[in-house]
Amino acid sequence: MISWPESLIDTIARRRSVIMIGAGVSKNSANNTGKRPATWEEFLRTCLDEIQDQGCITQLLDQKDYLSACEIIKEKLTRDVFIDKVQTEYQRAGYRHAEIHEHIYNLDASIVASPNFDTIYDSYARGVSDGTLIIKDHTSIDTANYLHGGDTRLLLKTHGSANDPQNIIFTRRDYAEARTKHVLFYEIIKALALTHTFLFLGCGTDDPDIRMLFEDIQFAHGRMPYHYMTLPNGEVHDDLLNIASKSMRIKFLPYSPDNGHLELTESLRLLVEKVEEHRIEHLKESQNW
Repeated sequence: MISWPESLIDTIARRRSVIMIGAGVSKNSANNTGKRPATWEEFLRTCLDEIQDQGCITQLLDQKDYLSACEIIKEKLTRDVFIDKVQTEYQRAGYRHAEIHEHIYNLDASIVASPNFDTIYDSYARGVSDGTLIIKDHTSIDTANYLHGGDTRLLLKTHGSANDPQNIIFTRRDYAEARTKHVLFYEIIKALALTHTFLFLGCGTDDPDIRMLFEDIQFAHGRMPYHYMTLPNGEVHDDLLNIASKSMRIKFLPYSPDNGHLELTESLRLLVEKVEEHRIEHLKESQNW
């Protein structure tokens, strides 16, 4: 099981954390035919079926240069075809939430963020919250109004949603355009990184958006708090983890990937218990929060 640091338990209990859920969390879900959401690479490879002249796309995918590969794929596919493929994979497939989504919601964090296009967590959280969940993305102009905490529960879709495929961030050009057009949103994420503790679940160290953002903050400010990322044992070499830890101020929490990453789900169940105990104990001691 993951050994959760007391400092992380404390920040989650005080609702001074941001839970970032990546594609690895969505992989726990399936629809009624057993299909699971495609990863970024898997989705891009399915797009190759529609392209005759594939050029260097396969080579770029093998090199994990997904931004460049996607740029070329979008150039070769018509806009309508690409949008249809995004919605077919991430919006129309009818994925059902998994146990891990329940544990994430039960952490009761004020802010959850996700770069995922799918709406699995969105649909579950909106339903269990009786529709009180507020969802914003990079195009929203009023996100700052919902950062005060309290009873507000906010979901930030950092790359957009399959519900609005025209505005998803998928290519190198999309990243550059979003950072220019939607500066306020990225300033909000930077502010959260300086004032809150991020817990990354199902994310990777090679996510270009996460890496660029947190490296920028680290070198600009230097004294931001440490953040945490769960990571399967052996997925990334220790030397690369050491570099990522120093440049992004992230501490890694390893777990076993066996049995479909079951240990991550079970560890999150225990984390929910520890957070709830911490909240109750603190209220007993101080009578306030």
